[in-house]
Amino acid sequence: MALRVLHFVTGGFSGATQVAIDLVGAHNSMADMVCLLVLRQKKTTTATHLQQLQQSGIPYHLVSGAMHWLTIYQLMKLCTTWKPDILVAHGFPEHLLGRWAGLWAKVPHLVQVEHSTKERYTRWRLWQSRYLSARSSCVIGVSQGVLQTLATQQLRAPKIVAVPNGIETEKYLSQDAVHLSKRPNDLIMVARFAKDKDHATVVQAMAYLKQWKIDTRLMLVGGGKQRYQQAIKQLAQAQGVAEQIDFAGRSNQVAALLAQNKIFVLSSLREGLSLSVLEAMAAGCVVVASRTHGISELIIDGVDGFLFDEHDAQGLAKILKTILQAPDQFNALAERGRAKVAQYYDKEHMAQAYADLLRSLVLSCDDLKR
Repeated sequence: MALRVLHFVTGGFSGATQVAIDLVGAHNSMADMVCLLVLRQKKTTTATHLQQLQQSGIPYHLVSGAMHWLTIYQLMKLCTTWKPDILVAHGFPEHLLGRWAGLWAKVPHLVQVEHSTKERYTRWRLWQSRYLSARSSCVIGVSQGVLQTLATQQLRAPKIVAVPNGIETEKYLSQDAVHLSKRPNDLIMVARFAKDKDHATVVQAMAYLKQWKIDTRLMLVGGGKQRYQQAIKQLAQAQGVAEQIDFAGRSNQVAALLAQNKIFVLSSLREGLSLSVLEAMAAGCVVVASRTHGISELIIDGVDGFLFDEHDAQGLAKILKTILQAPDQFNALAERGRAKVAQYYDKEHMAQAYADLLRSLVLSCDDLKR
């Protein structure tokens, strides 16, 4: 009998959503697994996103995101009819809401997947997390950095493991213009507009480069909060670099855009495991990113990318200046990044690791029953 797995995640179509989508798609192609994607509806749960799921053959169901109690109730009702063997709840606060629903619907196995290192846990939410962990079969962190954060929460799950996120490497490795010599001296950052992505540091670094007579352009790709995006535009005007920055908005051509730029920059203040960094490395960019959990474990500084301290615009600018003044010297570094992602961070590796883990939960339970 096929193992029935329900993946519950935000409908915000963030990195966590993409991981859940990838897992459902991969596992539904396996003979012994049947999976359903359940999205907690958000403002960004658009008709376009849902149409893309349909076109990809991803079975999905929407539950309300208006109020937590309503989300839990609707998910609990779905569990009682669909009858999953395992409920995998991704991200915060979805891992709380999802596991409450699964617990009350008597789902045999509950699994938490933590995607970030800096979530806002109040005392009440931390109590919930600890309580639910004792009633969960497994807690998964998407990186070693996340695993370190989970260790501080005193969770009581019988199994706490790291399973790194993965990407569709072929999509990025197959792009043209791989070599840096074929690309303009331009920068790209792919990230939603939000405070924790810290676009301001990159804009300030652009101002340093202009001051040092380094000619370059920056493309900012991503949606997010309009209020924050407007603040970054105003900062660019104030720093005198507005004409050098392209606010490109959301794009479904990220792989092609990455292949057209020499340097990928990410100034995040928090990450679980950065899919954007992995995509940029796979696309052959020189990656320059902040030294924070979820990024620093992906990059060996100076070997397959570069790291700078959080909020350090001048430090970032100095690294960018070095690369832009002699870009051909960094072809080998970019190639090492591509090779690393292909070897360790392909989404097929991630899907297989999850499948093996989920099967083991049911098998170990069956052994106990015997």
